[in-house]
Amino acid sequence: MCYHFIYMNTDTQVVILAAGKGTRMGGDIPKALTKLNAIPMINYAVDTSSSFSKNQPIVVVGYKGEMIEKHLDDTCLYVEQKEQKGTGHALMATKKLLEESNADTVIVLYADQPYISKKTLEILTDTKHSSDTKIVIATTVIEDDELFENQFYNFGRIIRDNNGVITKIVEKKDATKAELLVREVNPAYFCLDKKWALRSLARVNNDNAQGEYYLTDLVQMAFDEGLIIKSVQIDAKEALGANTREQLAVLESFLNK
Repeated sequence: MCYHFIYMNTDTQVVILAAGKGTRMGGDIPKALTKLNAIPMINYAVDTSSSFSKNQPIVVVGYKGEMIEKHLDDTCLYVEQKEQKGTGHALMATKKLLEESNADTVIVLYADQPYISKKTLEILTDTKHSSDTKIVIATTVIEDDELFENQFYNFGRIIRDNNGVITKIVEKKDATKAELLVREVNPAYFCLDKKWALRSLARVNNDNAQGEYYLTDLVQMAFDEGLIIKSVQIDAKEALGANTREQLAVLESFLNK
């Protein structure tokens, strides 16, 4: 008799950021519950996470978070981000749950970016462990002009030195004209050493155009510490997100691609 075993990761904790209000979606529900192909967007990230790791995903909720908790029920753990002060602030809200988790690695995902794949999560963690680095990020290069302008123009840009080494991620509102021309963008999928991330996030400040605590500042910190910053290239589809009904329509068009 032949037995087939499905490998499930046990050392990675997935965190899904889902605190957004989604005003530009035109409804009065959390953006995470906006439907894509008749399914709330957050379901995609939760299902992918649950197929990848044995650890229940941690979902960071905010606006009408009780609706998300009721919808997902006991499939996830929850923490509230009471004020919307950026992605770094959102991850710090999970500090207690992360410290209680046996996982040594954290992956950050987003409720409004539904097409992330299990394979990418596996590659992110495999890259982290094989290179013994503290931080691995996913990036994507957008060749299509229309896709870049309509879907990715507001994404952070990946800045590399002449040797191709990532030196920082610059947010669109903080970017120079030259940096805005960069087509390699940051979908903001991070794979992090848990202890290093929590220690580093405590030093993140909000000295930027938005007055927010950016998760991307960890890249600059890692570079300043002389750490190796690894990256994984992903397809543009996996990086797609929706802040408006128009962008949601683009996600629908990519559904079966």
